[in-house]
Order: sequence, then C-alpha cells, then structure tokens
Amino acid sequence: RHAVQLYEAIAYLLIFMVIYPVYWKTNKRKKPGYIFGLFLVLVFGARFVLEYFKEDLGGVESYFGNILSTGQILSVPLILLGLYLMFRKNKNR
Repeated sequence: RHAVQLYEAIAYLLIFMVIYPVYWKTNKRKKPGYIFGLFLVLVFGARFVLEYFKEDLGGVESYFGNILSTGQILSVPLILLGLYLMFRKNKNR
C-alpha cells in the first residue's frame, strides 16, 4: 500500500508551483481558457497517474479487465477538455 493522499497533496503543491508563474510571468493569462485548461490537464493527469498506486476496489474496472480504474476513465475526458482549452484558436483575434 502507498500513501496516495500524501502523493496527491505533493502533486497539488507542484501543480500550484507550475500554474502560479505561468499566470504571472507569461502572457498566457490573456488567452481565454488557457490557465483553466492547464489546471485540468495537470490535476487530472496527476490523478490518472496516482490511480495506479491506489488499491483496487473491485467495481466497474473489474468488468473491463482491470486495465483502467474508474478514476482514470473519468480523468481522460477532462484531460482532453483541458488540452482543447489550451490549444484552441481564438476566433476573436
């Protein structure tokens, strides 16, 4: 067993340490949705990775051969949404 809550807390601190300078030291904050998209990618990317360390609870993932956990399956669409928000073209400019 791993102390996943501790890993998660460290991951969130590191995510803050990435997003804070991106917001204040770059012009990315002027691009609508970029910071939120970065947040989604980092948070749910971290969750996707950390789910590998969690104990299997049996549920839905056992029907799919334990390839991905429920948390990982739910993280994928939010990571994709974050990537879309980060890299979409702004039509107003």
